[in-house]
Amino acid sequence: MTSFNHKDYLILVVDDIIQNLQIIGEMLERSGYETTFATSGQQALDRVQSARPDLILLDLMMPGMSGIEVCEKLKAHPDFSHIPIIFITASNEKQDLVEAFKKGAADYITKPFYIEEVLSRIENQLINQNLNKRLQQQNQKLQQEIEVRRHTETALKQAKEAAETANRAKSTFLANMSHELRTPLNAVLGFAQLISYSSNLTAEQKKHLGIIRRSGEHLLNLINDVLDLSKIEAGRITINNNAFNLIELILELQEMFELKARGKNLKLEVKLSPEVPYFIESDRLKIRQILINILGNAIKFTKKGEVHLNISARTETTQTLIEFEITDTGIGISPEELNKLFQPFVQTQAGIASAEGTGLGLAISHKYVQILGGKISVVSQVDKGTIFKFQIPVNLASETNIEPKIPQRHVISLAHNQPVYRILVVDDNLSNRQLMLQMLANVGFEVQEAVNGQEAIEMWLKFQPHLIWIDIQIPIINGCEVARKIKANFSGQSTIIIAVTAHIFAEEKNVILASGCDDIVYKPIEESIVFEKMVQYLNVQYIYENIVVNNKSNNNNDIAQTYLDFKILPKSLVT
Repeated sequence: MTSFNHKDYLILVVDDIIQNLQIIGEMLERSGYETTFATSGQQALDRVQSARPDLILLDLMMPGMSGIEVCEKLKAHPDFSHIPIIFITASNEKQDLVEAFKKGAADYITKPFYIEEVLSRIENQLINQNLNKRLQQQNQKLQQEIEVRRHTETALKQAKEAAETANRAKSTFLANMSHELRTPLNAVLGFAQLISYSSNLTAEQKKHLGIIRRSGEHLLNLINDVLDLSKIEAGRITINNNAFNLIELILELQEMFELKARGKNLKLEVKLSPEVPYFIESDRLKIRQILINILGNAIKFTKKGEVHLNISARTETTQTLIEFEITDTGIGISPEELNKLFQPFVQTQAGIASAEGTGLGLAISHKYVQILGGKISVVSQVDKGTIFKFQIPVNLASETNIEPKIPQRHVISLAHNQPVYRILVVDDNLSNRQLMLQMLANVGFEVQEAVNGQEAIEMWLKFQPHLIWIDIQIPIINGCEVARKIKANFSGQSTIIIAVTAHIFAEEKNVILASGCDDIVYKPIEESIVFEKMVQYLNVQYIYENIVVNNKSNNNNDIAQTYLDFKILPKSLVT
């Protein structure tokens, strides 16, 4: 509690007897109080207005206007109602005192009084008044803080709603972008594949087709990067664990990048520690994507020298840690750029100069490693090279857990002695519609087409197809509504409806399947997937183009030979 200083307080003394004013005035002034005086009720009201006292000593019985009337008027005034009033009275009438307290009196002193009693009562009232003021100030401050917090919470709520709105807008934009870009890509890649089956292509034409396909696939990869990052940020990425052959994956990547490295006169070396297991359980696609992103960068930013991929393994408790180390002798990364290397849409100066990519590959790789429960690190020196390391915890698997791969074969025609399969293709995009029609008609399916939802329903009634390939975003009636209307009909329940869409978000998948579609295929459509779906749902049989089959069995001896081909490091050399 703060110290009580009498000089800080002004006391108004009201009494119609001058001698009483003198006695009380001298007493108060000897104690250090500031004083002012009034000899009547009206004068007291005027003095309160001008002097604004901190406390009033008020005679109860005065001619003209009594002390009770003065008290009543002061307590009714909002500016003065807080001033404590102590009545001084020679009356022993209890009713007068009760009335005084009803009007707002704080205390009373009876005449004759003791000086110590008067001073003590005054001090108590002033201390209480001071405490009340401080309490009011604290309450006011608290109310202000509550108001500020309320405004802050409102602002945060509005910011959250704005962020959610922006996120929904971003998702809508990305979904539309996916559709708008994947739709023409579907035609580009699809027709390039169809033309590549022609037997009369010249070497130059094959070369040009290869350029078209590679360029289209590169554009598709850029689109996928943007969409992958969006799904990561939205928490839509899931882990798809399955058993797979790790050595086979490494061989695939070595084959993929060897040609690129050779084209730049670089040495690409892949080495595995003997402890690396053949078969593991993890998310194969994500591990593959991480390695593609980092190896691709290593080769892209290395002008001469070598790129190494070293794989080792060690067991910790119940899990096995697979460590991948990618080392290059490239241009390196400056310390300033290392700090922001894994940020989305951020490229190093070398990346900007190359005019390739989106600056998302490493950001996605970093997120994937974290999602898989691993860690990633990088060290680099300008003009010396870069080393990326990441560890992924995996479970061991056996060869029996792995689903056998069915080699992709080019379908030439339908097998003999089969029913005539009627297929309806619904798409408002001419190029994509023609691609699907040609793909199916070439092998012997009976096909019809529709360009919107209304036509699709009319054609279904007339043509009675066994299977419908339907784009979701079609005019008049969208694909989901078409499926719903057809499946609502008894005869339509046996019609297989496969949705074709460029949208890849999970919630849209649920909406599509709930509408009555039996399956979904995403653009760009691969020919092999189209024909596999026909086998799955219609039990169609095909005649395939002859392919050369490698009769080597994929057993442990072959894998062991693969290890030898990789020039395995002895244990003593594995770090």
